[in-house]
Amino acid sequence: MSRTLILGTRGSLLATTQSQWVANQLNGVPVKLEIIKTAGDDLSISLMDPMQPGAFVNALRSALLARRVDFIVHSLKDLPSKAHPDISLAAIPLREDARDVLVSFGNIELDEITVGSVIGTSSPRRMAAIKARNPNLVTKPIRGNVDSRIQKVRDGEYAGAVLAAAGLIRIGRGSEIAQYFDIRDVVPAPAQGALAVECRAEDQELIELLATIDDAPTRLTSITERAVLEGLSAGCDIAIGAFCAIESGSLQLLAELGDVTTGKKQRVEESTEFTSLLDHKTARNLGLKVARKFVR
Repeated sequence: MSRTLILGTRGSLLATTQSQWVANQLNGVPVKLEIIKTAGDDLSISLMDPMQPGAFVNALRSALLARRVDFIVHSLKDLPSKAHPDISLAAIPLREDARDVLVSFGNIELDEITVGSVIGTSSPRRMAAIKARNPNLVTKPIRGNVDSRIQKVRDGEYAGAVLAAAGLIRIGRGSEIAQYFDIRDVVPAPAQGALAVECRAEDQELIELLATIDDAPTRLTSITERAVLEGLSAGCDIAIGAFCAIESGSLQLLAELGDVTTGKKQRVEESTEFTSLLDHKTARNLGLKVARKFVR
C-alpha cells in the first residue's frame, strides 16, 4: 500500500498504545494516528446511562464514515453486538489476557480488604461479581483512564478497583496488579482483552491488508462470546460475562448472568465441536444457544 494510512483512536494512553501496536503489526506500512474525542471521554456521563450506548465507539465510526480516517481501533468488548452495514470488522488480532484484576491500596487481595471499604468499578458485571464474592464491600462507580483509576486507589479514594488485565499489561503497568481473578470466579466481559480493527466496507484493499493481522482463534472465540450478548439483546447495563476456550477441537463456552443488587448469579456452560477456525456459524449458534438458557 503506497499511501499513508490514517488511524483514528481515542486520546487515552491505553487507546493510543493499542492503536500504535496495531499500526506496528502492518509490516512497515506508514500509519499516522489521528486523535478523536468521544462522548465517553466526558467524565460527567455514566457509561451505564442507556442514553449513551457505544460511548467510545460512535465518534470513531463517524470519523471513519466521514473519511477523516482510514481505519479505527477499539476494545472489542465496547462494540455493539449488531454489525454496522457500512463498516467491516477487518481484523481481531491476537487476544491479550482476558481476566479481570484487582488494584488495591496496600496491594492486598479482595478478601483481605476491610469490611465496608469501597471498590471502584463502573461495570454492572464486576459489581455483581464483587457482591457475590464479598457482600461486605461497597461498590462505587469510577471513571477516568487506567492511569487515573490506579491513582485514585493509590491516593486512598478507593480501597481498590477492578480492571481488565489486558489494559494494565498493554500500558506496562502489570506490576500494579494485586490479584488476578480466575476466569471461573469472575467471568470476563465478552471478548475482553481482544481488539477490533474496523475500516469502511468498501475499502477492499485495506480489508485485505488488515486481514494479515487477524487471529483466527481469537475471532472464533470472540464471535461465540459476543453471540451471548446478541441473544440477550444486552447492553452495558447488563451484568453478563462470557468466556470461550478452544479445547481438543471443540468450543467450550462459560457464561454468567449476575444481579448487582443481590449478587446472585446464573451460570450456563455448553460446548460444541467445530469444523475449522473459520466455522463462525457454529460459534455464533453456540453463543445464541447459551443465551436462551438464561432466565430473566
